[in-house]
Amino acid sequence: NSEMERTLHSLDWWKDLWKRAEGIEIVDSREMDCCIQAWKEWLTAYHPIVAGDIKMMDAEGGKYFNLVQLIAKII
Repeated sequence: NSEMERTLHSLDWWKDLWKRAEGIEIVDSREMDCCIQAWKEWLTAYHPIVAGDIKMMDAEGGKYFNLVQLIAKII
């Protein structure tokens, strides 16, 4: 869907976007180790879209999704 296309990107994609921003300097960027735990917790939530997310996560098999962290400072 369009929201996923707009928001789900690789760490390199986000770093490239931030590098083009004026007035900031990237201090750190990484893939977070908590992705699996965060998804497990989300999938136990009582939210209407969880059922669809369970199917999506089963289909992707842990190969594609990740959480990324970028830290920048204003320069």
